[in-house]
Amino acid sequence: MQRPPKDVENSIMGCMASATTVCLMIPMDTIKTRLVTQLNYPDLVPYNGIVDAAVRIFKEEGIGAFYRGLPPRLVSVVPMIGIQFGVYEFMKKVMLQRDMKNGDDGNAGTQKKKKGKIELSPEARAAKNAKKTFMSTERALEEIAMEVAADDEQPFPAPHFRHSYTKKNKLGKKKK
Repeated sequence: MQRPPKDVENSIMGCMASATTVCLMIPMDTIKTRLVTQLNYPDLVPYNGIVDAAVRIFKEEGIGAFYRGLPPRLVSVVPMIGIQFGVYEFMKKVMLQRDMKNGDDGNAGTQKKKKGKIELSPEARAAKNAKKTFMSTERALEEIAMEVAADDEQPFPAPHFRHSYTKKNKLGKKKK
């Protein structure tokens, strides 16, 4: 039988995952940094892309050049991600326990069959209504963003917004 990991074990797993990620990705970060900063050194021959930078760094400076910044990166990233992962898993457990104490069995959204009809539970109805409200709010924000995106070269409302506005007026609402 497996047991759930303890909080400290979750933090250690986060540390191990972040250390592995940093060790695998730091060569790419080194190449990116060299490509971005090469304009600061006009006396050096510029790199001709990612592959050229990788080959030249390896030939001219060796494999160690890719990992020169590894210790400070590990010191900064590993504890941060370890703490973040540990706190996330701890809070997830706290929230699940709180939901169970409040009587929510985690089955919000279940359906019950009643006399041949499928009836949504109150939680499912609330979730469905919340989703509708969210979607309509999201659509309104999208329309507003499109409207705001108009500039001097495109001073008119976005067609999507104009269409929605016209459609509402055709349904019997008064124009202002």
